[in-house]
Amino acid sequence: MAVENTGPEQVSTTAVLLALATVFTVLRFWARYQVVAKYGLDDSLLVAGLIGVFVVGGLNFGMVNYGMGRHADTLSLDQLEEVLKRLLAFECVYVTTVALVKLSILSMYLRIFPSRDFKIGAYTIGSIVIAWCIAIVLVSIFQCDPIEKAWIPWMTTGTCINLRASFIGNGVPNILTDVAILAMPVKQVWHLHATMAQKISLLCTFGLGSFVLVASIYRFSTLMSFNEEDTTFTLATPCTWCVVESACGVICANLPTLRPLAKKFSNKFGSSEKSRSRTNGSLGPTELVTIGRSQQMNSRITRTKSPFERLDDESSEGDAYDVPTRNKRLYREDPLT
Repeated sequence: MAVENTGPEQVSTTAVLLALATVFTVLRFWARYQVVAKYGLDDSLLVAGLIGVFVVGGLNFGMVNYGMGRHADTLSLDQLEEVLKRLLAFECVYVTTVALVKLSILSMYLRIFPSRDFKIGAYTIGSIVIAWCIAIVLVSIFQCDPIEKAWIPWMTTGTCINLRASFIGNGVPNILTDVAILAMPVKQVWHLHATMAQKISLLCTFGLGSFVLVASIYRFSTLMSFNEEDTTFTLATPCTWCVVESACGVICANLPTLRPLAKKFSNKFGSSEKSRSRTNGSLGPTELVTIGRSQQMNSRITRTKSPFERLDDESSEGDAYDVPTRNKRLYREDPLT
């Protein structure tokens, strides 16, 4: 009788997601190079997040190599110990990677939405993400007393926390911060004096991260089948979805920055603006549109000869919004942080 094993599916899924996350990150920097955009904190955090995705993927490969995806009673004690050691590291790196991606997205928001109230909200959510990350890493490391009981659970001495409860404590704040980050731009975009089509287009751009929320919720649901007596089999699918979630977070964080490349290739394939793009050498709108402005910010922005259409905010603060029209572009020379 064949041994039940989900390891091959874990390996193939992980490999595909690592490749996709890498491709989209390369495209991000290519797009920035094409429009001569200045790099910011969001780029650095995203690269750190990509490195984290590779570490998470490598640990997943290592766990599969020692038996993750197979039932625990088919493995030797040495194999179980090696899997559980890597699982502890996996938990710490996974939550750190997810936090880096969230912080990268928040940093990108701060470059686009510089209004004071929005900054306060972004810094608040960022602080919650950092606190959540530190708490989960500490809980993962010190889940057992002594610590080594986490990878040698058959020790006759020592105690461990309720792992199912710790998974809930990890997953719920993760999902809630995802929802908060997705919802943050809605008010800013909705207050634009823009056409409904423009508003919907911008909301769809920022809403691309919703798949990460779906992945996070699904990963959380798979944890409900966790069985401490069969860790290597019942945690195989959740671990793979940790890779999916973190890699998709990197991919979705890159997507809003790829508009220049999308514009360039759409022009090549019959866009009505093809001739204009060739005339002015433009790729179209840069990937970062500034929404909201302050006195300080005006000194940081230069325009091409074709000005932006100024769209006023409907809020009481009277902030204004810069929205690209046709081939008009805005370059941020000194990104807000």
